Amino acid sequence: MMADVTFERPTGDRRVGRLMESVPSELRNSFSDAQREALGTGTWRRQSVDIRLSFPFFSDRYFMTIVAGRERRPGLRRKAERVFHPLGTVGNALFMGAVTTVICSVVLIIALIYSSILVP
Repeated sequence: MMADVTFERPTGDRRVGRLMESVPSELRNSFSDAQREALGTGTWRRQSVDIRLSFPFFSDRYFMTIVAGRERRPGLRRKAERVFHPLGTVGNALFMGAVTTVICSVVLIIALIYSSILVP
């Protein structure tokens, strides 16, 4: 049986509601009115580039998200995210290696095709 799926773009209030539903009840009840209000006034804007892909790989499904746009996060949040989501991980290195290999292979194939066309 499929879960209820909505294809409408969530508004800021619905996003905050979904966020609050994911927080454990004892923590949610500890928020003050000022904290709840501050959550509702967050900047939930779309980014200029927002690409989300999901693809099968053997028996599992994996996803890839590319998000780019103007930086809106404060400096303290950026520093905290660098600690919790470091760039230098084995997974990131393997992914960048795979992307580099694919790009170099395509360039090499194009160069070989191009050179064989121009050489008599």
